Amino acid sequence: SPARAGASTSAAMPNAAGPGAAPPTAGQQGDGGASSGQALPTAHLLSTLQTLQLQVAQGHAPSTPLALGDLRERVLAGLRRVHGPQAELAREDADTFELLDLLYHEIGHEVRRGPAADLLGQLQVPVVQAALSDRAFFVSPQHPARELLNAVAESGANWLGEDDTDPALLAKLKAAVAKVLTEYTGDEAVFAQAHRDVQDHFQTAARKAEVAERRLVEAARGRDRLENAKTAAAHTIDRALGARPVPPFVQALLSQAWADVLTLIRLRNGEDSDEWREVAALTTRIAETVTGEAAPAPALATQIESALVKMGYHSDEAAVIARRLANTPEPEAPGEPALKLQAKVAAATQDAPRRAPPPPPRTPAEQASYESLRRLPFGTWFEFVQNQQGDLRRLRLSWYNPTSGHALFVSARGQKVGEHTLDSVARLMALEQARPVSEDHGSLLDRAWQAALAKLRTLAGMEAT
Repeated sequence: SPARAGASTSAAMPNAAGPGAAPPTAGQQGDGGASSGQALPTAHLLSTLQTLQLQVAQGHAPSTPLALGDLRERVLAGLRRVHGPQAELAREDADTFELLDLLYHEIGHEVRRGPAADLLGQLQVPVVQAALSDRAFFVSPQHPARELLNAVAESGANWLGEDDTDPALLAKLKAAVAKVLTEYTGDEAVFAQAHRDVQDHFQTAARKAEVAERRLVEAARGRDRLENAKTAAAHTIDRALGARPVPPFVQALLSQAWADVLTLIRLRNGEDSDEWREVAALTTRIAETVTGEAAPAPALATQIESALVKMGYHSDEAAVIARRLANTPEPEAPGEPALKLQAKVAAATQDAPRRAPPPPPRTPAEQASYESLRRLPFGTWFEFVQNQQGDLRRLRLSWYNPTSGHALFVSARGQKVGEHTLDSVARLMALEQARPVSEDHGSLLDRAWQAALAKLRTLAGMEAT
């Protein structure tokens, strides 16, 4: 537990200054906490911090950076102006600054930039006061100041990305932080009320995200069914034609107009339906006719035209396509529908997307990742490395099709993020650029605190050697 971990590393705390923290002062050095300076009561420190907090609230002092060492030195300088140059922080108070510095540094791994980082900076002064007033801050996940700090941090990591900002949430967070800056004087109820205000918004936003995610899943499934139907239509035409050559214009009609008919029948009725078997047999007859293996059949043209009209084709255009696919005689002079059809087919052929080349074979590590992905349940959270600085983005695997490999990843707001396949994610996992996160990973602040404790243990081990 955090409490036991904190107790086991307490010996390392005085020397465990985080990044940006100043080295121990002369008053903090010495065996057993002996000091050549004057250790001031915590009340003096809290009074100075309260003054600084009001200055930040009124805009008379800049919000502090994420390195609390700077804040500690600023406060200590103010204390020395009042109480003399020998004034020092009490050992326990100095430890509190250093622990918070480590904690903020770890939070910074997931919230590096953006409005949430600024709000975390504004919260530093009241959070320091809360930790100085109640040492349970570090071991109680339910501490009101800790809960608000976590809410702001998780908002920055999951809801306030640089390209995905929730203006309503940002306004709510700013109001909560402003409330703490202007009203907090040692009463934890101020933090608790600010946290409740934010949580009320989170609950509303979570419900909206759930609805948005469901719509995205349905849309992804629909696109997957459509793509599967298109693929089945193309395979049906290819099997019917075999290796037999057909004129380019007829081939274009088959791959465009007639493929539309096959795709719609497949979507509406499924592969086991009588309608699909009927249209597949009709495709075979068309292939035999356009390749000259079967004689032209006016009845076939009627069937083709009827199918195309049901698809939404204009009757004149459908008649022209039917004559070509049934190999029936054409008028000596092509009419306007035929000329329009030729132009339409030519444009569609030119604009048709090229098929992407198949991906290279997967390595053993990539294949292992791919197999593990196919066994994951919907809703699994992933962490993706965003850049060379190691910034992480947390996304949820909302849906995937193990047959096609298509996958849908959404943000905490229920918004689709990029295009992914199981294959592409497996390759990222093999490169350690993506990894699944278990549901019991805890809050962002819990993770940051455990990482800070791990650093303290490392420092304690180094000192012991």
